[in-house]
Amino acid sequence: MSETRSLGRRLRDQVHIELWATTVGAFVNGVLGSALMPRPLRLLGYRALGARVRSGNIFPGLRIYGALRNVEIGRRTFLNAECYLEALGPITIGEACQFGPQVMIVTSHHRTLPDGRVSRVAEARPVVIGDRVWVGARAQILPGVRIADDAVIAAGAVVARDCPVPGVYAGVPARLVRRTAVVPEPA
Repeated sequence: MSETRSLGRRLRDQVHIELWATTVGAFVNGVLGSALMPRPLRLLGYRALGARVRSGNIFPGLRIYGALRNVEIGRRTFLNAECYLEALGPITIGEACQFGPQVMIVTSHHRTLPDGRVSRVAEARPVVIGDRVWVGARAQILPGVRIADDAVIAAGAVVARDCPVPGVYAGVPARLVRRTAVVPEPA
């Protein structure tokens, strides 16, 4: 009986994924993410679909998978071309952040089961990025990570753990390579 229920649940989940991909996903990633879409209309489209986006500096090619209501992007934040937000869980990006091209943020995690297998059921872990964070090209930010205000994530870094202090984080996995002094923004 539970095997049938499990099969039914998996089928329902797959149908949901396919319906999202062919409807909302196609609109979000095909139309709003297009280079032909003017930035002000892109911003309005994301807002209309539930994202809390306060920045108009989102370049073409942004891919969002999951619930747009899980995406929050602060004022004056810049997302370069072809960034990827996997929003199964909440993604909060602060104000005045700078993202290089092809930055990836992932919120889904698959835990290890007691028998050693990896669960096929994704669990959401929120990602929180502070204010004035710089993220280099092709950096990856993994589920459950918190990045402090004024941090710098080097290009190609894989952030698997929190970045709790202002500084430069680099490597795979990313680690603090240099602390930085915080200089206040001009008023």
